Amino acid sequence: MIRTVIIGFAHMHVNEVALYIDGQPDTKLVGVADVPPKSPENTDKRYTRAWNLKNVADLSGAPVYEDYTKLLDELKPDYAYILCENAAKPDVCEQVAKRGVNIIVEKPMAADLAGAERICALEGQYGVEIAVNWPVAWRPYLAQLKNAVDNKLCGDLIKLRYINGHTGPLGKGAKHRGVTATAEEMSDEERGRIWWYKGDCGGGAFLDILCYGCYFTRWFFGKKPEGISSMGINLNTPYADCEDNTAAIFRYENAMSTAEGTWTIPRLIVPAGPQVLCTEGAVWCAGGADAGQHIEACTLSGEMVDVPQLPADDKMKNMPWHIASHVLHGTPIFETLTPAFNLEVMQMLDAAVKSNAGHTEVRP
Repeated sequence: MIRTVIIGFAHMHVNEVALYIDGQPDTKLVGVADVPPKSPENTDKRYTRAWNLKNVADLSGAPVYEDYTKLLDELKPDYAYILCENAAKPDVCEQVAKRGVNIIVEKPMAADLAGAERICALEGQYGVEIAVNWPVAWRPYLAQLKNAVDNKLCGDLIKLRYINGHTGPLGKGAKHRGVTATAEEMSDEERGRIWWYKGDCGGGAFLDILCYGCYFTRWFFGKKPEGISSMGINLNTPYADCEDNTAAIFRYENAMSTAEGTWTIPRLIVPAGPQVLCTEGAVWCAGGADAGQHIEACTLSGEMVDVPQLPADDKMKNMPWHIASHVLHGTPIFETLTPAFNLEVMQMLDAAVKSNAGHTEVRP
């Protein structure tokens, strides 16, 4: 049995992660603990850290520890899922690693490149394994899209277009996987206390949403771009001290990628995923962000093309199933979950942040 703990309840993805752990027969959640917040919240409404902790504890029946280091010392787990604020991840990961516990950190790896480099170094320092959990890694239709592009279904890749977002992590109508209900209404003062809306905690749309654009760009093109130009701005989130909208252009020698991350868009009109433009046509994610996702393709003249299906694969169901396959059968960690891949994603995200600050293109 793979003994697992969850440390940190700042990220609402924790509810989805806990459900997946509960559904993996070779994995057991043996304990949970939050991390002391840099910005204490003043509400326990749905998707806040207090609500997330209670929801997971009720679901799993796992004991709740007040101190996550005590949890680690007493339970000595095999793996720890880290879902604290982005800015706290390097310190928390170090406490986990120095006890010989393997780490699974929620995306993005850290709040900045220096933090990501600290986390990557822990593998060599303490001999632990590190993986980064990206929810999009487990979407079968995205694997189908990547397979079609890799096999040149519509020719060579020349451009990737991506936009993702919502009304904010705890915005109006916000809904996150693992929970059926939407976020409860909050005052600006309540939201403004939550770490997502504070830059020094690692909040903002760059880290929350544009990171996916970096992920897809690096994954589909197979390498970092030659230059990145970006812009970030706060358009409609007055209680936040960080950007609620971001856009970036990733420049390659003979190709490009564009990505947007936003907290000011209804989920109803968010596409399911990337659109990939090729020399002989296009392949794209059709349907909405929350339902009906599937892959379509067409030629340059608009004739539809059949997209090959991929067989279901248990090891790519979610992170607990992937780790179980890794531990029990020696399956390698998937490329986009490795520290090396994610360090390059963080280099790209760091370049995007610097480009916005300096109003110029930056080489990652």
